[in-house]
Order: sequence, then structure tokens, then C-alpha cells
Amino acid sequence: MTDTTRPTNLLEQHFPGVTAGDIWGGMAASAVVLPQAMAFGVALYSPAGFNASQGAIAGLLGAAIMCTVSGFFGGTRGLISAPTGPILVLLGGALTSLSQSGTGNGELLVNLAILMICTGVFQILIGLTGGGKLIKYIPYPVISGFLTGSAILMILSQFTPLSGAGVGESWQSWRWLPLATAVVTMIATLAGPRLFSRLPGTIAGLIFGSLVFHVIAMMNPADLPAEWMIGELPKLDTVGLDISGDTLHNLHWKIIVPAALALSILTSLDTLLTSVIADVTTGHRHNANLEMVGQGAGQILSSLSGGMAAAGTTGATIVAVKTGGRRWPGVFAGITFFVLILLGRDAGSLLPISVLAGIILAVSLHMFDLDILAWLKRPRTRQDAAVALLVTVVTVAYDLMVAVGLGVVIAIVLFIRTQIRASIVHRRSTGQQIRSVRTRSRDERELLNVHGDRIVMYELRGNLFFATADALLENLAADLEKPNYLILHMRRVQQVDLTAIKYLQQIASRLQKNGGVLIFCNIHKGMGIGKRMQKAFKKRTIGETHLHVLTFNGKDEALEFAEDALLGEFNVQSTKFHDTIPVRDNDLCRDLGEETITDLESVLQSVMLETGETLFAAGDPGDALYLVISGTIDIRLPTTRHHYKRLASCNPGAFFGELALLKPGPRVAGAVAMHKTELRVLSRGGFEKLTEHHPDTAIQVLHTLARIEVEHLRWSSAEIRHLSEW
Repeated sequence: MTDTTRPTNLLEQHFPGVTAGDIWGGMAASAVVLPQAMAFGVALYSPAGFNASQGAIAGLLGAAIMCTVSGFFGGTRGLISAPTGPILVLLGGALTSLSQSGTGNGELLVNLAILMICTGVFQILIGLTGGGKLIKYIPYPVISGFLTGSAILMILSQFTPLSGAGVGESWQSWRWLPLATAVVTMIATLAGPRLFSRLPGTIAGLIFGSLVFHVIAMMNPADLPAEWMIGELPKLDTVGLDISGDTLHNLHWKIIVPAALALSILTSLDTLLTSVIADVTTGHRHNANLEMVGQGAGQILSSLSGGMAAAGTTGATIVAVKTGGRRWPGVFAGITFFVLILLGRDAGSLLPISVLAGIILAVSLHMFDLDILAWLKRPRTRQDAAVALLVTVVTVAYDLMVAVGLGVVIAIVLFIRTQIRASIVHRRSTGQQIRSVRTRSRDERELLNVHGDRIVMYELRGNLFFATADALLENLAADLEKPNYLILHMRRVQQVDLTAIKYLQQIASRLQKNGGVLIFCNIHKGMGIGKRMQKAFKKRTIGETHLHVLTFNGKDEALEFAEDALLGEFNVQSTKFHDTIPVRDNDLCRDLGEETITDLESVLQSVMLETGETLFAAGDPGDALYLVISGTIDIRLPTTRHHYKRLASCNPGAFFGELALLKPGPRVAGAVAMHKTELRVLSRGGFEKLTEHHPDTAIQVLHTLARIEVEHLRWSSAEIRHLSEW
């Protein structure tokens, strides 16, 4: 018999959890990311006056360190991190702002590194505070606007390196070569995967664009302009962050902090969107907060090492997981990058900057969201299109950091708009439509049928805060002008803020002036107001003593109180558990004559129960009807082993169990004595005896039971119809 618990290969035997798919997935992903990381590094640093090789090594280091650190944390299986287009645009804007503030090149790198360190710190804080889940709620139109605006800025940023300017006389007539090479590279990047399914587009563009450049350049015998080439990559021991006290003293925090905050939101959003895509492929759910901590730690280490900021990248992640990567492809992608940096320094001398520019152009085209055009055609989505276009315009015409802030503001406004449009009232019901589980006499039921509209229950939902409290007041306005018993059912309310408390006080005051009573039920801890609304009012308003509101644990208790209070206004006193109601006054016997009642009493048996004693449990065989003489019986439907739903509360004068008398069988629910209880029992045997000796009495009992059951069915049908309307 084969031992299935043993490792399936030598790799798993020596490195538990590591598979060959992780290695191949990491290597394949690094091939996808390599040209993109170098291209974004060059595009960021070259306009600021730094060598292209310095930018290329910064991009590679950022990808290497971020992949390794994030991979070790393992917040998302298969995730690959690298510099991205939005990061390039935001950091480019920050560099421009720093340069305009008079920062020299030496201090520029330190300010940029501190900016990325702050970004890492913010990301760690996002992860530790659980903010990773919140970032995912930024509306998609805002994200679409970010990406589209970033794509436009990326294209505009390549005009200078593709102009061919700044070269000697021998290459002046060849200034078209960088632009032509970029176009060829872009076409190869976009078309490569269609022709060669296993070849990543960026690799196809890198190879084909470089070959075209060098073949054409061979026609000119002069040496290639250094301005057109990346050049030899710096050694690792020459890169890093050199911080002195004077430099730290001259940091531009007014630029650094807002940019770092915007960058942390942008990179977190980019990463978490990629994590969702990775989850679909791997079948594992990512840990957003752990991923944020890992990304933040990677940003800090990358910045200290001279690397560029990075985030999760969709294309490389898909390649990694489809190649078999699961838990460790990020780490092996990082290792691959470090090997390439150590062994491929000279390769930079052969790489034209225009080839990397072509890759950036291809990536930019993929970032355009053409769905915005489709949104404009439909009236219901034009507002979303307007949001996306607004963010795009602000990104291009003003600043990406401002666009990120605007996007967050728009997200808040859209959330508030949604909350306002969604009615805070889930359902409105009156005492003519719903009742408590307390069993009522016929007179009580008839009175509630007539005057039950003075008992009004509003089932609320969502967040009761400054944006929805006024809408609640408007919904309740008509009912506040009457002496109603107004019940606010709070179970579906997530949170109540101070503004809502003030509005609730206003509701209570208006209702109280008109002789009504405000009642709350189902208040839970998540609302943050405590267990009693009266106490919550007093805590938040000094001297607030004239308002009288009631709070009950559940809906049934609130309805029962309101019903009793309403019946009391008509001098109808409900029976209490300590009352004694003889058989002749029981609801079952109200239409029976004296002789019939005497015949019925002759076949009844007496049962006494102590407080908490079970009369029968759900599933027990039953064949008897019970009349309550004194005490209280709760009818309970078990929902779990230790929980139940109370279906009815039977006080003196009520009866229950009639279905088992008519059709013996297992009990649907259980019966428990809530107080010391006295019952009279009409068993199936007793009823057969009644049928044999007093058939007219038996017929009258059956007639009464049939009438009462019809009333119950009609009431149940009305309740179902009421519920189906919502």
C-alpha cells in the first residue's frame, strides 16, 4: 500500500510547502515584470536628471525586494509585486514638486526615499487597523478614472525620450530611430502573445524591439549615443540610501506626507484588486490586512536599498499562478531578479531606452478603460461615467495626488448618496397586521382589530446617522401627530451616531406631546449606544429628563406592552398569570351553554405544573387539548440545541394543543410552564367518551374549534400577505 503522506518529490521533502510550480511560476513572472520594472524606473529617474541605468536598477530592486518580502508574508497566494503605471505617475509628480521647491539632486533621492518609507509605514498601519478591507470599497468609476488618467500621463511622459534630441551631428538625421523603435516594440508587445502563446508580451517587445534598433543602428558607423542606451547597471554596493542629519533637516514634509498617503492608498488598492484576481485562480481567499503589512515592510526595505515603490501586478500574478505557483512564487521571482541584477549588469549597455518606452506605451494602452464610453451611452450609468471622467481630467490636468484625494471624497459622497437613497425603513406595520405571541380572548382580538392602527411598528435597517436621520423623521411624521404606541425595531440597524440620537429625541418629544409613547426593541451592542435608549438620551444630553421612552429586548415584548396599554385605555384588563379563570370562562367555552360545559367538564382531567416544568417537548406524541386555569404556558419551537422561537404565550383563559386532539401525532413545538400552572386536559380518549355519551356537546366543541381555527388561518394569511408586500 502506497504511503500518501510522504512528500511527492525531493523538493517538497527538503523544503516543505515549496513546489516546482512555485519555482517555475516565480521565474515566469520575473520574465514578465523585468522589462516593465526597468522601464518604469528609467521613466521615473531620467526626467529628473539621473542616469537611465540608475533608474533601471531602482526598478529592478523594487520588484526584487517587494516580491521577496511580500512572498514571505504570504497574504495572497501567487501575488507578484513590481513598479506600476500609477506609481510611476504619482512619484513623477512628487519629484516634479520637489524639484520646483529647490531640492537638489542629492537631496531629491533622500526625499523620494523618505516618501516611500512613509508609504510603507502607512500601509502597515492600514493592515494593523483592518483598513485593508475598507480600501476595496472605493467605487470602480473612481479606479477607472485613476487608471485612464495615469495612462495618458505615461504616454505624455515618453515624448522627451522618444524625441531623439541631445545627440551628436552624426546621429541628427537618425532622430526618428527611437520613436520607430518604440512603435515596433509596442506592436510586438501587444501582438506577441497572440502569435506565441507562451511568450510574455513584454519579453517579445524587449527582444524584437532591441533587435530592430541594433540592426538599423548598424547602418550608421558612428558609436551609439549614450543618451539612447540604458548603460551598464550600477553594482549593488553602490546603491542605497545615504542619509545625513542635514538632509533630514531639509526634508519637504508638506510634499512628502500627502504624497505618501496618496501612494499608500493607490498601491494598496492596486494590490488588493490583484489579490482578488489571484484568489479566483488559486481558490484561496487572501488576507487583506496581512498583505498590507507585507507590502508596507517591502516598501520600507526597498526604499532603504535604493529601490522603487511597487504594488501587486495583475499580468505577472496571472502568469505565476497559471504556471503552477501557489505559496512561494513571489519569493522565487525575487530571487530570480537578484540573480539577474548580479549577473546581467552588462546587458544594460545593449538595451535602448526607446525599447523600454515602447513597453510603457503598450502598458498604457492596456490601462485605458474604454468602458467609460459605454457608460456614457446609458442614462443610468452616465453619472458613473462623469465621475470617471472627472477623476481622469484632474489626474491629467492637475495632479494625481489631488485626484486620489478627490477619488476618496467621491467614494464618501457616493456612499452617503446610496445610504440616503436606500430607505432606512424596511417595513411599517400596525397592530391590525401584526400581533404579539400573547394569546388573546375574542373580545381583545376584536378590539385590536378595530383600534390596532394606533400600534405602529417601524422595522429599520442600515446606518442611522446624519445622512439618514432626517429621512426617518420625514417617514414617521404622520404617525407622530397621533397618540400612537410607536415601536422602532432596531435589529437591522448597524450604527447610530450622535445626530441620529438628537433626531430620535425630537421624535420622542413630538410623540409625547401628542399623547403617544416611543418604544425601542432589539437594540444590540454594535450600535454603540448601550442597552437602554432612555439611558443613552441622558448620557448625551445634560438635563434631558422629561422624555420617557421604553426599551424591550424583543419585538414580542414591545408589542405585548403596547397591546396591553391600548386595551387598558378601553378598560379591558388582560389576565395575569396569578389570575384563576374557570373552564366556563375559557375562550373555548364562551359560546357553549351551561349543560354543554357541564358535560365537557365531566371528561376533563386536572394537571399541575411547577415553574420551568415541561408539559411536552417537540416531537413527543400528542392527542390532547389543554385549557389554562392559572399560570402561563410558553409554546416554543426549537431552532438549535439550546435556542428556540416563542410561538405563543398562553395565560389563564387560553387553550392550546387543539391540532393534536383533532389529529393525534408528534408535537410540532414544546410547552413549558413559566409559572406554577393549573391545566384542564381534554384527551382523545376523553373526547371519544364525550362523543359516545354526549354527541351534541362533542359536535358543539368541534364547531367551536373549527371556527377558531378558521380565524387563525385567516389571520395567518393576512400576515403572509403583509410580509409578501415588502
